[in-house]
This record gives sequence, structure tokens and C-alpha cells, in this order.
Amino acid sequence: MKMRRGVIEYFEARSVFRGLLQGAEFANRVGGSCIYGCPRCRHRIRFRWRSFYQAAGGSPFKRNVQRVLDDLTPKLDAGNCLDFLCPTCQAATRIVYSVTDSSSSTCHFDLVAALVGEGKAHS
Repeated sequence: MKMRRGVIEYFEARSVFRGLLQGAEFANRVGGSCIYGCPRCRHRIRFRWRSFYQAAGGSPFKRNVQRVLDDLTPKLDAGNCLDFLCPTCQAATRIVYSVTDSSSSTCHFDLVAALVGEGKAHS
């Protein structure tokens, strides 16, 4: 898969996710689950908070694709990414989120953005 910087778009979390919590101390927090809507093909994917907990460090992309996404990923303290291909249009997608630890046994996931590649055209 080839990727160029010009074909990857940055989307604020609120524009592609539904069901995120808002609060005085946080924004775009994953409660039990949230729904991602691919901006390329409108395919919907439900993510449970566990998805972000289990995603740390894994990516289905080749190293060259990861490097392009890494260059475009906002640098965050305690930031992580969840990489995947959209099941419908195959758009390379990276969800960027921060992890906050409010206690020794609880992690909270606050979604920041989605970086989304072109994907395949569908009629």
C-alpha cells in the first residue's frame, strides 16, 4: 500500500465519532463504547473501551505507511494510536487518543483525532 501525505486527512474526533463523553476535566472520552463513521465510505464500527486498551503497539500497516502516519500524528503525553483498515473501503486509518490514569486500576481513553487515507472508491 502506498501513501502520500497529501492523501491523508486529519479529522477531529467529534467529527467522526458518536457517543463520546464530555466533561469539565476531559473531552471526547470513551465511556462503554463509541461509534466510528468512516469519512470515506460511511462504514460504522463500534469500539468498546477495551479496544483502545488492547491496541497499544500493534499496527497492520507496513513500516513505510506507519512512518507517514507517525509524521502526521500529534505528539501527546501518554498518547497512543489504534491502526486499522476500514473493512469497506480499505482506507488506512489511525485513531489517536490519550490515556489518563485517574487511579491505579482505571484508565480513561480520550480520543483526539482520526488520520484517514484515501481508501478505494465505491459506487
